[in-house]
Amino acid sequence: MEKLDISIVLPIESSKHKNFNDLFKSSITSVINQQKEIYKKGVIIGDVELVIVYSDEESLCSIVENYDYSGLTKNLVKNTGETDFANQVNLGVSKSTHEWVSIIEFDDEYSSIWFKNAYRYIKSYDDVSVFLPIVVDTDSKGLFVGFTNEASFAANINEEIGYLTNETLLSYQNFQTSGMVFKKEIFIFWVRPASTVRQINQFAKRAI
Repeated sequence: MEKLDISIVLPIESSKHKNFNDLFKSSITSVINQQKEIYKKGVIIGDVELVIVYSDEESLCSIVENYDYSGLTKNLVKNTGETDFANQVNLGVSKSTHEWVSIIEFDDEYSSIWFKNAYRYIKSYDDVSVFLPIVVDTDSKGLFVGFTNEASFAANINEEIGYLTNETLLSYQNFQTSGMVFKKEIFIFWVRPASTVRQINQFAKRAI
């Protein structure tokens, strides 16, 4: 029975955000739920490594270090350096251990079929190194607001349907990375011209 092992990078700079505890709990719960057997054909999510990169803010440290992660393989990385989003993600990816990596923010949730579908696409498109989701945006009440990333797909509409190239992403940089799944080696060498991105729908939702 085949499995998908994946590292999830969760960067957090501060817990001083409205409803942080509730949002953080929902985000972690959506990760925990990925480990369930959810597909009758035998696809099981294997090891889910949760890499949380967090600042040395006292209240945040208390939350992150004492949370019950329900058996998840957790890798807690306290960042005492630059804590902006890019540096947090870079540090998290460098500390991850699996070939495939995903990024999630504390106010995001994975849909229940996220990694099942990611696994199917990884097996079907062996020439693709990054799978970029269309993110469903919701408000604080969970009501639909709109989609993110569909514009980046439209920017490449004259090329092969369903694919985005580095050239497109470099020329149209307003896209959401939360929820995407990528090979660690491609992230480290992000500007490599051979890397290819496929845009997939219905993978994640974002509370804004």
